[in-house]
Amino acid sequence: MAIGRINFTARFGHFPRIFMTASSFRSFAAAALALSAGMACVCAAAAPSAPAPVPARSPADGPDLQKMLDDRGPAIVSIKFILKGGEQEKEEEATGVVIDPSGLILASNLEFGGQYARMGGPTPIPSEIKVLIGDDTQGLEAKFLARDTELGLAWMQLKDAPAKPLNSVDFAKGVNAKVGDGLYVVSLMGKFFDRVPAMSEGRVSALVKKPRELVIPSFGLASTELGIPVFNEKGEVIGVTTLILPDEEEVAGIPGGMRAALRGVTRSMILPAAEVVAATKRAKETAANAPAATEEPKAEEPKAEEKKDEVKPAEQPK
Repeated sequence: MAIGRINFTARFGHFPRIFMTASSFRSFAAAALALSAGMACVCAAAAPSAPAPVPARSPADGPDLQKMLDDRGPAIVSIKFILKGGEQEKEEEATGVVIDPSGLILASNLEFGGQYARMGGPTPIPSEIKVLIGDDTQGLEAKFLARDTELGLAWMQLKDAPAKPLNSVDFAKGVNAKVGDGLYVVSLMGKFFDRVPAMSEGRVSALVKKPRELVIPSFGLASTELGIPVFNEKGEVIGVTTLILPDEEEVAGIPGGMRAALRGVTRSMILPAAEVVAATKRAKETAANAPAATEEPKAEEPKAEEKKDEVKPAEQPK
């Protein structure tokens, strides 16, 4: 039996009854289906798709810090040693950089007690030196070669030749920097953080000629360790971080003392690569002419005036 009119009723709270004819219902159903299909298309379009390929880096993107970390990080090492001064003996750990594939290592002389000599006291003697390379936790034995108190640098050499050439930073390939250039340092975090490589970033704040040629970094590198290399945006070595302090006589002639003398320096400065090469050459010559380890080290005669950049041979522990 044909039905000419169908009553569809629904009560929603206080809304009145709704009456709908069959034709009206068919129109309503068609519209609902169309809306449902449209929503399905929208949802399909919003569904996640395969990730787009990563575009190639361009110079405008800045340096690839991860690549710099991977390329330069293996040359940065940890150095464990015992520092003896008078009756005291203390275990220490410092960061250094391999500067020759044969196992020649550069570090900060301040880490090896150099500040005591600057203040006129006895120089502590490092012993039981172990160099930790990569994931090694035991360390390779090394000997202390020489130190440059003026430049704040120290050199060590592995006792045994490595099985294969080590990753190193060749300071002979160093480049010059100019004010505003980006500076990048690869260092190692502490033992608590498994000594993982870490990046620091800053800029060239100033270039000075006195007391010698130095690159002064911005505040971004204020917490950088001493004795580690500094690179530019291309990963080329610029120099090594150090801290050159005026002696007592120089400070006495400066109004305001040490604080005024070091105005503009946050914590460290950068010795240019060419200066590092020259100092390393002197250190090798000094070590080659030093007394054998079996000989008793001779006491140095007091001098009225120390010659700058004089590299002293390493004292042998008794």
